[in-house]
Amino acid sequence: MSKGKNVVLCIGNDFVNLNLRCSLLREYGWNVLSSGSGHEGVIRFGQEQVDAVVLDLRGDGSESALIASELKRQCLAVPVIMLVAAREALVPGATEQADAVLLKASESRELHKTLKSLLTVC
Repeated sequence: MSKGKNVVLCIGNDFVNLNLRCSLLREYGWNVLSSGSGHEGVIRFGQEQVDAVVLDLRGDGSESALIASELKRQCLAVPVIMLVAAREALVPGATEQADAVLLKASESRELHKTLKSLLTVC
């Protein structure tokens, strides 16, 4: 994996899922930072050395798209993984800035593998 630190910033507005996700990634050996809102996540992203971002904001995807766009504006090279629910109706273009999109239902199986593959190609 790139950069040696393997620091993942998890941004989410559902604190239970955010804590579970952070715990899961720590079990896989990732160094995890977390933010409970998109705004806080953008600020933290600008202050910390981050290798990847996992973005999970409930809603129609408009906030996720805005946050992903801002993260990419700050540093295009850092991969952003967006998590979505299967039944969420997303606004058009909501996932365009994401490097990967995962269904929340398969997150526990796929998130670690996706992070590892995105950081291997960087």
